[in-house]
Amino acid sequence: MSEKSKQSKAHALTAEQTLKTWSVSKDGMSQNEARKRQQEFGPNKLKEQKQKSLFRLAIDQLNNPIIYLLAGAVIVSLIFNDIPEAIAILIVILLNTVIGFWMEYQARKSVNALKKLDQLETHVKRDGKNQKINAEELVPGDILVLESGDLVPADARILQASELAADESPLTGESVPIEKATDQLNEETPLAERNNMLFKGTAITSGKGEAVVTAIGHQTEIGKVSDMVDQTESEEIPLNRKLAKLSHRLIWFILGLAVLFFLFGWWSGKEIYLLLQTSIAWTVAAIPEGLPIVASIALARGMLRLAKRNVIVKKLEAVETLGETTVIFTDKTGTLTKNELTVSFVEYPGKTIKIDRKSDKPNDLSDTQASEDENFQHLFKISVYCNDAEWLNERELKGDALDAALLQFAKSFRPEHYKKLTETERIHEDPFDSESKFVGTVHQEKKILYVAAKGAAEPILNRSAKYLDGENEKKLSERIKSDWLKKNHELSESGLRIIAYAYRHDDLNQKDQLKSEEDFVEDMVFVGFVGFIDPARKDIQPAIDKCHQAGIKVVMVTGDHPGIARTIADEVNLTDNGNEKVIEGKNLDAKDLAISSSQLFARVDPGQKLDIVEHYKNKGEITAMTGDGINDAPALKMADIGIAMGDKGTQAAQDVADMVLKDDSFSAIVDAIEQGRVIFGNIRKFVMYQLSYHLAEIIIIAGISFTLFQLPLLPLQLLFLNLLSDVFPALALGIGKGDATIMQQAPKNPDEPIVSRRNWVATSIYGMIMALVIIGTYLVAFYFLNESKETANTITFFSLAVAQLLHVFNMRDPQERVFNNQVVRNKYIWLALGICAIMLSIAYLTPLLQEVLSFEQLTSTHWGLVAISSFLVLLITQLVKKIFKF
Repeated sequence: MSEKSKQSKAHALTAEQTLKTWSVSKDGMSQNEARKRQQEFGPNKLKEQKQKSLFRLAIDQLNNPIIYLLAGAVIVSLIFNDIPEAIAILIVILLNTVIGFWMEYQARKSVNALKKLDQLETHVKRDGKNQKINAEELVPGDILVLESGDLVPADARILQASELAADESPLTGESVPIEKATDQLNEETPLAERNNMLFKGTAITSGKGEAVVTAIGHQTEIGKVSDMVDQTESEEIPLNRKLAKLSHRLIWFILGLAVLFFLFGWWSGKEIYLLLQTSIAWTVAAIPEGLPIVASIALARGMLRLAKRNVIVKKLEAVETLGETTVIFTDKTGTLTKNELTVSFVEYPGKTIKIDRKSDKPNDLSDTQASEDENFQHLFKISVYCNDAEWLNERELKGDALDAALLQFAKSFRPEHYKKLTETERIHEDPFDSESKFVGTVHQEKKILYVAAKGAAEPILNRSAKYLDGENEKKLSERIKSDWLKKNHELSESGLRIIAYAYRHDDLNQKDQLKSEEDFVEDMVFVGFVGFIDPARKDIQPAIDKCHQAGIKVVMVTGDHPGIARTIADEVNLTDNGNEKVIEGKNLDAKDLAISSSQLFARVDPGQKLDIVEHYKNKGEITAMTGDGINDAPALKMADIGIAMGDKGTQAAQDVADMVLKDDSFSAIVDAIEQGRVIFGNIRKFVMYQLSYHLAEIIIIAGISFTLFQLPLLPLQLLFLNLLSDVFPALALGIGKGDATIMQQAPKNPDEPIVSRRNWVATSIYGMIMALVIIGTYLVAFYFLNESKETANTITFFSLAVAQLLHVFNMRDPQERVFNNQVVRNKYIWLALGICAIMLSIAYLTPLLQEVLSFEQLTSTHWGLVAISSFLVLLITQLVKKIFKF
């Protein structure tokens, strides 16, 4: 039998056959044999994801077409010995690099802080002795010795099991611990139902057992998922694609104009240096130098806002991409639910009582009524008696998840009665095992012995001769038993975990006889059922309702039972209608149109999750995938945005995700989507703001240089002005709070560019208005006021500077009022304008800067012209905006 076959078919072998297959006894292998197998199979570990080096992180910040063009401008400036200009452009490049590097580095540090650094150790049998070794040293054939609280270090076939149960939610999505057994299974048994196997990365929740290792490292089920993650290609984030597309268009436009001007000037016989200087001026005028900086800071601002809400963003662009999300795929266990069992209801003859999950108290049943209700009294008593969970402190419980839920319920509902019951002496017990499927205990009360039992419905009913109906014990007929078994099946199919209860009273004189009996659970009185569920988080339904309002489809993709998926979906109002069909993984066809229409998928494996996400992406949807388990990792990587849980989530999920929720709160995702939408609106505003006045600068230079072959604005002046406008007012626009109704709007088209066609029209009109007014200002200064080129240049500079700063008020939404809108109410806008005004004043009044920037002294007439022209730009633009609703 091949190694692969040995590993994949272990569940279909008997325990003895498995030991024979791996040539090992129950006492374990020798140390010498272990060393040989370590050389043959290698270490028991998965490939770790390699992080970018700090150098690579820094270089990535420079990987931007705009930066390339600015670097070219630096080279040309150095060739012509224009050192101040080269230094100024280099400062812009350096600022962008430092800001982007610092924010991504901080995000990486936050994620690394989540990683568990300690190595896992495990107990094995070697040379006939129990030994503690590093889990990486395990080899196939090792005999694991495991007990409650242990992490399973490798895939293994169970040899012995005593009340053994494991939490496999990270791998399969099952919300409740799986009871383990040693029985041989059919080869076709699905992964989620292989109860004779233990899997690497899962946890033992109760009992103890021994198992032979059948797979390590990449051969484990987790390893297969890890390989799937490595093979899954993560696509470029939409914002990067859009910024790159915008940058490429700008670059070709700029280069085209520069070449055209150079050829025209060369044909006209103009000086080469003047032509090159004008081309550089055009480059500086056309490129929004601050676009990478402001985009990074706007995204970083959103990242920091989300960090305060326990959301770690690993990639800045991920925040904006969330704003475009049209579909959220969510795991159930640990994401929509708490990943912990809670008592949901109690049912006994003639009555069903639901338990309020907030208070752990029964609805419509007071403490007085409970004390008078015989069935409820017995259910309550057995819950405490037949229980091995322990309180570690006021809030934490240790033990089986079902027992812990029962103690939590009992203590919360009737604390005094609960305390009295815990003081009652337990004189004997029949512990739970996978064959009997029940647990029994004997307690000595004042006048009687109380025999309590709880477990699976069928064995409890089979060991009961009567049932309790009110105060009367009645014969349990086959018909009544069949009815209760049918009810158990229906409740289980709806996603509930059902435990049956029974009791018996014995005389005190039978105490010694009972203590000597191994199997004393017989001739019992059946009491009823207690139902458990992994409940939905309290904040889930409002968050999903908000998604629906925002036009975002929420799809549950879980490895859990279809009935459980349906129950939770109905509880949180996930589906559009309560009758939507749950599609199981075995019935899933990646090409089936039903994938697009369904919102509920259950019993899906990691590969099927991947297919579902890919199906939606191929339809052009922007997808966000949430999850906490190892089984979610491939889909997290495939989705446009992968969102992992940071509290109870696995490291595998966190490693491939773009975002990590430190408190596992689904509602934080909705906050992130809202922040993403706000950021996109802000980015669009400041891009339009920047492009419109950059267009104006191009037209101004073209209008004057093509006609008079004079430079109305020098490259260094433009760079200084753009550094002010591109950063401070644009940044203030980029960190605005956004529209309060933004989550009541449908998602924008994922293919919609940052600057839409209508935005381009508005941007062009804004630029034309500003250019024509400023060109007119230059001509008035040069021809009508008969000023020198240098003075006309200075007047033009300050007219454009003030016009650009005031232009920020034109960035209000069309439906907003002129004097009461987001821009006017944004305190950062006023702060930015104040900073820019101070810096312009310093540049004008400081002799050294006057010389560097080639400023001339202006008279009051000149300043009057500056004021008229700049405010005229604002007035005309506002009138056009009012008329055409731009």
